[in-house]
Amino acid sequence: MRKLRVAVFIDHDVIIRHFLHSGVFAKLFVTHDVDVILPPKGNKRVSLDPAAYLKDANIVYLPFHSKSRSLWGRMMQVKVMRPKLGRFNMDLRRTWRLVMPWKAELLHTLLGMPGVFWFYKQWVNWRATKSPNLEMRMLLMDRDYDVVINPGVPGGHYLNDLVIETKKIDVPLIYIMNSWDNPSAGPFAAGKPDYFLAWGQQTKNHAQVYQGMSAKRTIGFGAAQFEVYKQLPCITREEFCALHNINSNQRIILYAGGSLGTNEFEHLKLLEQGICDGQYGNAVIIYRPHPWGGGGNAGEQIIEHAWTHVRIERTMRSYLESLRMNGYHMSFPDYADTHDVLCSVDCVISPLSTILVEAAMHGKPIMCFLPLEDISARHFQTVYRLPHFRDLQTHPEVILAQGRAEMLEKLPELFAKADDPGISQKLSKMCSFFVEDYDRSYGDRLCEFIGSIKNY
Repeated sequence: MRKLRVAVFIDHDVIIRHFLHSGVFAKLFVTHDVDVILPPKGNKRVSLDPAAYLKDANIVYLPFHSKSRSLWGRMMQVKVMRPKLGRFNMDLRRTWRLVMPWKAELLHTLLGMPGVFWFYKQWVNWRATKSPNLEMRMLLMDRDYDVVINPGVPGGHYLNDLVIETKKIDVPLIYIMNSWDNPSAGPFAAGKPDYFLAWGQQTKNHAQVYQGMSAKRTIGFGAAQFEVYKQLPCITREEFCALHNINSNQRIILYAGGSLGTNEFEHLKLLEQGICDGQYGNAVIIYRPHPWGGGGNAGEQIIEHAWTHVRIERTMRSYLESLRMNGYHMSFPDYADTHDVLCSVDCVISPLSTILVEAAMHGKPIMCFLPLEDISARHFQTVYRLPHFRDLQTHPEVILAQGRAEMLEKLPELFAKADDPGISQKLSKMCSFFVEDYDRSYGDRLCEFIGSIKNY
């Protein structure tokens, strides 16, 4: 079996966390001759040092092409803002308005009008041919790659140029989705990759409906960052309880924070008061902030408050403390720590986060909490209706709490699910729609897939 020349383009810390820290590319690096292409040192999108995970791969630094980034970034926004009927299109436009100045919103809407859009698309294609990414072109031609892989997001800083340049030299481009919302958060701008590796049936459907991928080229492949969940946890429940000053006989509720700016401090206070009032029996709450959620819109208060029935999850305490000292920033915790937490708790509440799917994968009943009273959380108020969230909210195995009152009222229902001996099997069946599961490792299957498309 000959070694293939493979290029893997990575443009953000989150991608490093999900695809390098997870080790899913390790076999690829050993099996084939792989270059990992990164932005130059000092780029603000990459602060993590991936060198320890690249011992069997070569590192190549390639700057982003500013002209094409601007060109295709605007095209993506125009495609989003094009006047179309349908609830999803309206919700997506509302989401993008959060980051789009009103002048840009008006311009992109006009450029997306019927007739106007055709001429705009021709102009963009002409401009792209006048300002190609020559550094990328020379790299691809000089290194003579057999396959190019881009794990990331539809608006990734390398992706659009890769779509253009790989087609010129007839090299297959494999796009691997990074996050739950990728297929429904926005369309590809410069064209489509040759293959789309999705999490499961839900994202396969979304890639076809919202991004125009063909069914033949869209493959359910599982989620790279969740590979660690197939392993045994590093600690037992008893050890977890000892580390958090919890009696192992207590019912442990995980409140897993989100990234949408809701008031998690107030939510925790309500839950604690319910326990103090004797409404929920012998229960305790573990709070784990989202790694880049900032503890909600009042995260600095959570670390300062004197809690009675709330414990801050130990591996994320330093993140909350650094928020208080340094302000908002992202963190990149180990998924093995998340695995330990989810194996140790009894049930999970979250105001919309991927951890709801992760908890269900662990067989833990989940409450999808929509804090509709948090009017100031503009991001939440806009995105909670998007299709990747809606599919979860409407599933019969998910407890949906629309507002703080319902969160408190439905906790006994969540506990009842936790006591159901068949809950793990039910949730496993549900999760197969969101994230396909395989006995063989992600890395093994990726190498096999690359071999299949190159016929070797």
